[in-house]
Amino acid sequence: MKHKFLFSLFSVFVMMFGAWQPVSAIPRQSNPPPQNVAAQAWSAAENGTADVIVYGAGYPDLSPARSLITKEAKTKFVFDALSAHAQSSLAALRGALTRRGVAFEALWIINALAVKNADQSLLRELAARPDVRQIDLDAKFSGVEGKMQNPAWSAYRKPFVFSPQTVTWGVDRVNAPLVWAMGYRGAGIVVAGLDTGIAWAHPAIKAEYRGWDGITATHDYNWFDPVALSPIPLDDNRHGTHTIGTAVGQELPTYQIGVAPDAKWIGCRNMDHGNGSVSLYASCFQFSLAPTDVAGNAPNPALAADITNNSWSCESGGEVGCDNPTALITITQALRDAGIMVVSAAGNYGNNGVCSTVKYAPGMLDQSFAVGNIDSGNFIAATSSRGPSSLTGNIKPNISAPGTGVLSALYTGGYFMGIGTSMASPHVAGVAALVMSAAPGLRGQVDEVETLLEKTATPLVVAESCGGVSGYSIPNNTFGYGLVNAQAAVSEALKAVITATIGLSSNIAVPVSVTFEMSVTNTSAVTLTDAQVSAAVPAGLVFNVASDGGLFDGSRITWGLGNLPPHASASVRFTGTAMLSGTLTLSDYRVSFAGMIAPSAGRGQPVMAHVPGLYKKLYLPIMRRSF
Repeated sequence: MKHKFLFSLFSVFVMMFGAWQPVSAIPRQSNPPPQNVAAQAWSAAENGTADVIVYGAGYPDLSPARSLITKEAKTKFVFDALSAHAQSSLAALRGALTRRGVAFEALWIINALAVKNADQSLLRELAARPDVRQIDLDAKFSGVEGKMQNPAWSAYRKPFVFSPQTVTWGVDRVNAPLVWAMGYRGAGIVVAGLDTGIAWAHPAIKAEYRGWDGITATHDYNWFDPVALSPIPLDDNRHGTHTIGTAVGQELPTYQIGVAPDAKWIGCRNMDHGNGSVSLYASCFQFSLAPTDVAGNAPNPALAADITNNSWSCESGGEVGCDNPTALITITQALRDAGIMVVSAAGNYGNNGVCSTVKYAPGMLDQSFAVGNIDSGNFIAATSSRGPSSLTGNIKPNISAPGTGVLSALYTGGYFMGIGTSMASPHVAGVAALVMSAAPGLRGQVDEVETLLEKTATPLVVAESCGGVSGYSIPNNTFGYGLVNAQAAVSEALKAVITATIGLSSNIAVPVSVTFEMSVTNTSAVTLTDAQVSAAVPAGLVFNVASDGGLFDGSRITWGLGNLPPHASASVRFTGTAMLSGTLTLSDYRVSFAGMIAPSAGRGQPVMAHVPGLYKKLYLPIMRRSF
């Protein structure tokens, strides 16, 4: 009877609770992440904490910046739009995190906060907020795009025929010395080295550091370290010092290692001993757009870079921003809208011709100008990544440059060689600096500079095809448009020079007559056909007459100049009446002609006339703009 009772009791227990299993065999309760938390972030925080990126709602429209004329106007517009939106969108979230004592960094360039050491409880709390759109893991992965070696380098040195100095073979191969002989060495242009850091005091790059005036070093607004907030530029890997040396370095009289030795550099450490993350990449991109003091405060877009060199890749493998590079697409497009060129390594995954190996951001993005690696025989390096872009299917790389056996600066002093698309990319950044220096009006015109470099590249072909594109086509997915050619690019940029002057009548008070005159000079050795000049009538001016027969469409006046022989000039003028005192600005005047590579590149830089009130005042600035 007792046994029957125990059996009955056991049967009830089984029906109620199921058959007994060892504790280890019982399935664990599932703990799914909130819908807007990436699975990788949730998993990483399961048994501890994880660094994450918390995105706010919305993103501003930056497209109006594309129609602005000057680099400064573009950069200011983009910074103002991004910072204002982030300030509004993330204010409450910042306050909540501050009250909880949670460390974070503002990434206004993507409307996000990089939050440190978040556990699942915090992630669930943040995910429930109405002002949080998405939470992604901010994992760190190797980002360095190059291999270093130290062979005897004498074979790569070539005599510089224009002086007793010595240039590296890569600088010589891109024809930089020929551009120096024309008088253009990069002056007035700023290149941002976004890399493992930079050993600023190396003798080949110290004079080119924007923070060094020859006596005193000022690191605020010239250096930022989101890894450790080091107040002094440093390089923990040697990669960043090498790459910026190729872009701008020189140690006279012996070492001419840089393509644009009169350009200036600023730097940002976006990798920790070669390991990067989306938050680090974003921090350095936004520093290049609006540099800060060394603590990361008080951003100033007036000190923005013109070009960024990016010899790194955001590899996938759990890092959400790289598996699905939404953040880096957003960032690099913002820089383009701000008039900042993003030059990047194409990658070192070519494996002797494997296609679609341009597979990581930023190289695979349409918003970046990706560079392949050639050796001293103009052959593609075996490791150089081939296109097309694994993301977009478009031609990649865009262009190629020397990247095998490249001598540049060693972070501990001295020099050594590097191999990889990391070494090729800064050659192109340097050439872009030469072009902008020779033709200052091209600053901020990213599409036009890239088109100029592509169309003037020395074509290179190969008997391999990728993405359905023959290696004998131009462009192709091995070399892009070919070897970057500084001399050809600068010569094309200098085909014509357009200047403007503004003169006021002798009236002592408004209304006052104002005359604008534009002059075009053909500086090339060939006749420029079907030349045209046009100008937008400045706001505040009542148009009266185009004295040289221009056609007025209600906002712009256009003149046909016909053909301009070599070294010939032509001028046009128009007159208007200013009804109020103040400042008139001629901000949009341009020249174009048949066969021009970049038709919108011939914009003049703004000139201003201060219209007098009761007193006569004459202001006659002359601004020069080459293209």
